[in-house]
Amino acid sequence: MTQFTYRLQPLLEQKEEAEKEAEREQARQEQELESQLVVLQSLQQRERELVEKRERLRRELLSKPGEHGELTAREVQARSEYVQTVGLEIEEAKNDVLSQRQLVEQCEMRLQEAKKRLAEARREVEVLTKHRAKQEERFLRELQVQEERALDEIGNALYTSRRRPI
Repeated sequence: MTQFTYRLQPLLEQKEEAEKEAEREQARQEQELESQLVVLQSLQQRERELVEKRERLRRELLSKPGEHGELTAREVQARSEYVQTVGLEIEEAKNDVLSQRQLVEQCEMRLQEAKKRLAEARREVEVLTKHRAKQEERFLRELQVQEERALDEIGNALYTSRRRPI
């Protein structure tokens, strides 16, 4: 009995491998996005901590006594400069957060592209799989028709051989 061979099997295998690669790429992009989100959260936390520190320093600017019990103009000046320095650190932290957000957006776009490629690869595999199933079904029907014809011929041959007088 002959077996079904799918002419496009190499193409189907190629598309299945492309689908697996698309799945791996999507997983890589998801991991990258997760790691970038963790970095973003840590940068946002750092920014919040600096803002809180600046607010605390502003409150303590004139209220906390100095080293010798009294608050001198020099200590107020130093504290004020330190508050300004913390303000500069906050601006740097805000810039870092903004840069990281842009990086996260890029990662999200790459992830969406990977998802689209995966969906397309799955569709291609599905189309070829359905085509293969239809071809195999057609092959089996043709095989069954051939078998039925052969049985009919055998039946006819037996019938005609029995009807002939010896």
